[in-house]
Amino acid sequence: MRPVAAKLTEIDNRTSVGHSLWLTPCSGWEEQPEPGQFVMVALPHPPAGFGREVCDAVPMSVAGWEPGRLRLTIKDLGPTSAALLACRPGDMLAVTGPLGHGFSLDARQPLLMGGGVGAPPLLFLAQQLAASGIDPVTLLGGTTVDEIFHREEFPGIVEIATDDGSAGHHGFVTELLDGRSPDLLYSCGPEPMLVKGLEWALANGIRAELCLERYMPCGVGLCGVCTIDRQLVCQDGPVLGSEQLEHSAEFGKVVREAGGVVRHAPA
Repeated sequence: MRPVAAKLTEIDNRTSVGHSLWLTPCSGWEEQPEPGQFVMVALPHPPAGFGREVCDAVPMSVAGWEPGRLRLTIKDLGPTSAALLACRPGDMLAVTGPLGHGFSLDARQPLLMGGGVGAPPLLFLAQQLAASGIDPVTLLGGTTVDEIFHREEFPGIVEIATDDGSAGHHGFVTELLDGRSPDLLYSCGPEPMLVKGLEWALANGIRAELCLERYMPCGVGLCGVCTIDRQLVCQDGPVLGSEQLEHSAEFGKVVREAGGVVRHAPA
């Protein structure tokens, strides 16, 4: 799979920490992405003031799709995301995808849980579920209300949790799980949140599908840096099921960074 040129056609959903970009691939990409899949995005020509270090491709979850248009939601987390946020309509990007395996759409009583920039792929999922006649329930968490993306766009019921109490429940979004009885938990966000979600799902006999984030230099299974146990997050995931993670020796414990350097999560 090769990158294709894509024109930035619209910018929306601005917050204090990021916003969404709508891209129109110029040619060569007709496949509709699934919720939970991702694309590799590169800036062939960085905006003024940014150096060549922002030209490497980075993985971005798909936040939405319309015929011929792709949506990405970006938070300012480093040089490349800052350069993407500095782009303007008419700028050209290079996009490869869709990549990886996404969420299934077979839940009848789904519960979605997202933290921070884990919200965008869940928005795409919630919209797909709603289009099939299912009203999703979504739990969204963030450090502050400004870090909860798309909260006004989700169909169905939405509940909020913030660490600082600036909106909704004052505490972690995982604290909103108690008393729920979905047939499937979909989740995307920081790994400690995903670990808590998986523990809750397993304790209650509920299936879970978790969208993982790993350092992905290539996105196509060549470098192996995104390995978790014997699975490649870029190819076997990024969405992995509870049956794949229940006995994992690395989920929530080990990640690999640039160059394959192993970092252990705090005990």
